[in-house]
Formats: sequence, C-alpha cells, structure tokens
Amino acid sequence: MFLIADSGATKTEWALVSENGVQRSLTTKGFNPYYYQKEGFVSELKSELKEKLPELDIQSIFFYGAGCSTTENCRLVSESLSLVFPGARIEVGHDLYAAGLALFGRKKGIACILGTGSNSCLWDNKKIIANVPSLGFMLGDEGSGTHIGKLLLKGVLLGEADELLVKKFYETFDLDFSKALDRVYKTPAPNLFYSSLSPFVRDNLRNPFCRKVVESSFTAFVRRYLSRYADCRSLTVSFTGSVAFHFQDVLKTVLEANGMQPGSILSGPMEGLVAFHMEEH
Repeated sequence: MFLIADSGATKTEWALVSENGVQRSLTTKGFNPYYYQKEGFVSELKSELKEKLPELDIQSIFFYGAGCSTTENCRLVSESLSLVFPGARIEVGHDLYAAGLALFGRKKGIACILGTGSNSCLWDNKKIIANVPSLGFMLGDEGSGTHIGKLLLKGVLLGEADELLVKKFYETFDLDFSKALDRVYKTPAPNLFYSSLSPFVRDNLRNPFCRKVVESSFTAFVRRYLSRYADCRSLTVSFTGSVAFHFQDVLKTVLEANGMQPGSILSGPMEGLVAFHMEEH
C-alpha cells in the first residue's frame, strides 16, 4: 500500500493505492514548505490525513508539491511525513517533476503545467533535462490563468474589448475602472485576482476578444519557453493543469500553428502518477 500526494497552494490531493488500484482519494490543505514550519505541517498531517487512514500499512509515500524545489524544503516535507508515518519510504519532488512523470514517465517529451502559474521542462526517462524558468507572475507566467486574467483586465481597462463585454465584466465582478485599479495596486496578492478572472474568459470564449486573449497568452508561452527546447518541433508537448484542460482546443490550435505536436492534456497529474507508480511497483 502506498500514498501519492499532489500538493498545490490551496489543496493537496492524496491517493491511497494498492496493487489493485486507487483504494481511496482524499483532499487536505495545500502544504507549501515555504510557508509551513515543521510543527505546523506535522499537526496538519495528523489531523487532516492520519486520522482518516487509521491502522493502514503504508509502505511508501510519494509527495509532489509546489515549493519542493530545494533540498531544504524537500527535507522538511520528508521529515514531517516520517514523523506521521514512521517506517514508510518517502520520496519528495517538485510539481514539475510530477508533471513529467505523469505525462511521459520513461519516455521523452516536453512536459508543461498551465494552471494558476505556468512552467515547462524537457523530460527524458524520469529526468528533467532542461527548464526555461517561468519567472512568476510579475515577469512571466505566460499561458497561465494569471497571465490570461491580466491580459483580459488590460483589454477591458484600455477599451480594447467591446462595450458589451466590458459591461458584463464590471457587473460580474462588481468593479469599475477605479475599483479594478485599486484591486491590483492597493490590495494583497494581485496574482490571485488575475487568476480569478480566467473563468470569465472561458465562459465568454466565443467573444472574439476573449479568444484573442487566450491565443495571445498561449502564443507567448510557446515562443518564450517551448521554442527554446531542443527538438521542440519533433517532440510531443503534453500538459497538466486546469487552464490547459479547459482551453485545450485553443491550445492545440496554437501549438499546431507553431509547428508543434500536442500530446496528452490532463486536468491534473494524479491519474498519470498513479499509473506510473503502479507500473513501477
């Protein structure tokens, strides 16, 4: 019996897996080691996870999460899990590594995440061979929900969108021009505000401006990141993440227009992680 965790900023998805497949799925809070001390992490694991898995012989835990990109952060997560599940073999990896395993496993390709943020890597046989850093929402994150929301907001504020869409936008979010600027510059976490706007784009994708926003964001992702990987036009490009999944028709069109080969597009990596680790076991 083993556990797989896919941890983001807001939630962690857990799968309890046996040789017969997934036995149980659970959701707990997100665990980003940049924001958790070990004591708090252990306490949350005991109350949110361990109590729901009593007396089970869990032999291995595979934890993949945002923030698990440094040796120190991976050690914090590993030590915390060891205190809650003594005796279990524990492996900790970054969310981009999870995407690579889920999408390609032992094969070669370009693995991408398009969700709240964006990231990508050249992957080959369980290894990240190259990574063009996405730089976060202030300097990059093209192709993400945050970037799409930012482009939508700019277009609304500058009058590039049609009047009906602008009116609908302001009514949907209870905003006007000045309130929108206040939300960006006078309140915390503008990136979360930007990303909260992307479902509006999805719901209005038939509007020419909204479609143009998504195409522009994906085109920027392709040209700034994917085009920098060796053999990018001969390798399959696959994705995990809610933005890739919900806008997959536009994404495939943009990839093909740039001479690239779209592969799998998953809403999240868990299905692929379960398949990979069952095969490895």
